[in-house]
Amino acid sequence: MLCLNRIIKNSLKFRLIITFVTALTVLVSGTYTYLFVLNPNILIEHILNKQVDFIVDDIVIDSHGKPYISQEDNERSNWIYLTLKDDIFYQIIDEDGGVFSASSNSSQPFTTDNMPYNARTTHFTFTHHNAFFYALNRPLDTPFDGYTLQVATSLRLLDVFQITNISPISKTVLLVSLLSLLIVCFAVIATIHFMLHPLRRASEVASKITPQNLQGRLSITGMPEELVPLISALNAALERLEQGYKVQQEFLATAAHELKTPLSLIRGEIEMLEGVNSKNIMLKDVDHISRQIHQLLHLAEVRESHNYAFQKVALMDVVYDVTHYLSRLAKTHDTSIQVHDDTKSIHLNADPSTLFILLKNLIENAIYHSPADIPVDITITNNALVIRDYGEGIDEQHMALLFDRFWRAPKQKISGAGLGLAICLEIASIHGWKIAAYNSSPGASFVLYTSPQGPENELTRIPT
Repeated sequence: MLCLNRIIKNSLKFRLIITFVTALTVLVSGTYTYLFVLNPNILIEHILNKQVDFIVDDIVIDSHGKPYISQEDNERSNWIYLTLKDDIFYQIIDEDGGVFSASSNSSQPFTTDNMPYNARTTHFTFTHHNAFFYALNRPLDTPFDGYTLQVATSLRLLDVFQITNISPISKTVLLVSLLSLLIVCFAVIATIHFMLHPLRRASEVASKITPQNLQGRLSITGMPEELVPLISALNAALERLEQGYKVQQEFLATAAHELKTPLSLIRGEIEMLEGVNSKNIMLKDVDHISRQIHQLLHLAEVRESHNYAFQKVALMDVVYDVTHYLSRLAKTHDTSIQVHDDTKSIHLNADPSTLFILLKNLIENAIYHSPADIPVDITITNNALVIRDYGEGIDEQHMALLFDRFWRAPKQKISGAGLGLAICLEIASIHGWKIAAYNSSPGASFVLYTSPQGPENELTRIPT
């Protein structure tokens, strides 16, 4: 029930369909209420008026200039009033209240029970031969001024009419209403689907707009007129967002560049100092700041897609370059790097320099967390690259924060700006890859998924 309520509340198609069903129900109910509750005699009056019109067309002038209906000459009137002689009558009443012409042998005008004849009475009822009748008086027009036409129909004939006409009409109305409902539902669904097609295209474009790709804009071609202001406002917002992002990136890169030279000079000055006990501490602080600036520059560079030059790259060649580059660091931490290649020289469509940075950051991080005399394992499969250390692992509550910029684990002994994994995530995203971290008992594994299937790929085995 809650799911249905949510669908009805959030779906434009269901809202329109429910509106139409409600309107159709109100219309049909209102019509039946008007006809059978508020005006129960409206159909009776309609039948009597149609009967009068039927007869008036057959009235002719006799040789004395008086109204006359010849039953011998008029077969239409003849068979109806002969067949239904006990349930339907007509009479022409003269100026004196006498019956001038009639379909029956009656010699008295129809009147309300126990009431005298009154030509000015239009609709009335009476009883005749134990049957209930509805009657109507209508004065005839020129040249029959002074004459009145009376028609009467029995209640039982009206009941027959209702059974044979009203009931089928009601069923027909109901059937037509249901058919109309189905047609309108189909039309609403088709129309909404067609009208919202440009909006779906715009949604697809919007879903591809990322911090690395802010150039995309939503097209207003074929867009419903009512949605054009919204799309234009979104495009304007994207334009402002792109400009703000460019300013931020330019500031980040400029600030980092401007700080590199002063830091180099400061380091040189410190190295020349003599007799200063805190010289090593100051040099360590300067190196720490230089590392942060270097990572800020990397972050600014890797977030810009135009800085990437994609080409066919042998993954094993890049891994070899990175391990060779980090071999001295590994030796310093009394560890080593072991590579297990389970593929036949897998190639990737990648930017070699940023791929080098990504692997360097991951392997460097594993070296820092690896115990002495236990190597860092790198496993290459057809779908992923796994880098595992055998350290203390990752606190589960920190898993979701690993790739956040400037986040560092509490009591972290390794110096850093907290940008290394964030840079890895940016590079992986630009390449269309995914990166994830797992506890491997002991240690931790960082997995770079290079296949479109990502972490859901059953072929990639995470070391445990």
